[in-house]
Amino acid sequence: MRIIKLATPWVKVPRIVSETNLTLAEIVEILEKEESKRELSTLERYTLDYARKFAKIKDPQSARKAVKQLMEEMGLPEEIAVQLVNIAPRDPGEVRLILAPLTKVFEEEDLRRIIEIIKSYSQ
Repeated sequence: MRIIKLATPWVKVPRIVSETNLTLAEIVEILEKEESKRELSTLERYTLDYARKFAKIKDPQSARKAVKQLMEEMGLPEEIAVQLVNIAPRDPGEVRLILAPLTKVFEEEDLRRIIEIIKSYSQ
């Protein structure tokens, strides 16, 4: 948790309580629920429009299952698995670019398996 202190104590600043990596489909679900309760801010509206436009896996539960399978089967960290699900790369070269920050070397077969996993949830 991070607490921000200001020179003016009467101004309330929201605090970060926790952080979670979300897929675009999960963002759509959250913002649509909020939209049914209240009017979204401009930033929230732009975020919702972006997430709707670019989410490759539309169902939030399927997107989360894909992330979980990538983490368990391929040993990927959640941040990378979420990015893979959001981008849904179609060829091994794209997958390799997303995996570049990792120290692990992935074989061509592993890259193709990652693509298969993502494709299986995007239908």
